[in-house]
Amino acid sequence: MDDSRLPQVAPDAPVVGIPLCMYALDLLPFYRALFARCGFRTVVSDPTNRKTIAAGLDAVVAEPCFPVIVAHGHVADLLARQVDYVFIPGILNVETRWMETESHVCPWGQTLPHVIRRSPAFESVRPEMWLAPTIRFRDGRDVVRKSLRRMGQQLRVPNRIMDRAVGEAFAAQDTFVAERHTAGAAALETLTATGERGIVLVGRPYNMHDVGVSLSVQRKLREFYGVNVIPMDFLDTDGIDITDVNSAMYWNYGRKILAAAKIVAAHPNLDIIYITNFKCGPDSFVKHFIRTTSGKPFLTLQFDGHSNDAGMMTRCEAYLDSKGILRPVQTQKQTQRV
Repeated sequence: MDDSRLPQVAPDAPVVGIPLCMYALDLLPFYRALFARCGFRTVVSDPTNRKTIAAGLDAVVAEPCFPVIVAHGHVADLLARQVDYVFIPGILNVETRWMETESHVCPWGQTLPHVIRRSPAFESVRPEMWLAPTIRFRDGRDVVRKSLRRMGQQLRVPNRIMDRAVGEAFAAQDTFVAERHTAGAAALETLTATGERGIVLVGRPYNMHDVGVSLSVQRKLREFYGVNVIPMDFLDTDGIDITDVNSAMYWNYGRKILAAAKIVAAHPNLDIIYITNFKCGPDSFVKHFIRTTSGKPFLTLQFDGHSNDAGMMTRCEAYLDSKGILRPVQTQKQTQRV
């Protein structure tokens, strides 16, 4: 992680632990800038591994989706490090220009701090260690600032400092998103110019980017098959209207996924792999619109705590071969053998 843009924090400052799961995989620049500007050090939990998963299975009470199980394990990891605070915000919705419909995240994500704090595995944690503000990004940055002031009171951070920290946190997030879109636009321009085939990965950030959940599918597609992979959050989907596909898409990531599918529809050399997880209610609904939106068959990879990637990679290879993406590679190898 790049600390060069963060202010210096005293080495003996209190430590806020950030679970590296769920929406932190999208909003980490915001989180880290926020606490740094308030004078706190931050640490993130280790990337998802077998220990994380085992701890999550031990701590979870209900039977949620796999990413929520993993989130319990990330919290356990931070508590084992004896951090001073654990930050698990309740994010209800996301910023959007499309105010005609809601922009919710999933119910498990919205209620995550309540679910985790009620786990018997964490009942000995002091209540003041939990930093669990309710955040409504959709309602505007002033509303977010006011809601985080309440967390500031818990941390004894004056309102003026918290207000400035929130402003700089939004600036850090905006910069991160802009740089991501710039990289995606450059990749898309290259594929358009060369005519090379590419795969757009669609899904929620905690499904696509948590390598312990997705078994590093992005890296393996590139390393094993030479595939040009563009995750959908590298594409600027915010300005794409999807009302002709679904006029009431109130799931934020559902809207982004369908917008990415529209981009794929406009590029003959792009195809889709949909990364999801077993028990994801919103995805079970959204994925039915992908074929009609993109105009192309797509592959769904559904994860649920698998530790062996053989089945996943077999499906990827079959899909890539059906698209003709593998054939040039195979032909080249055959020519070399001759």
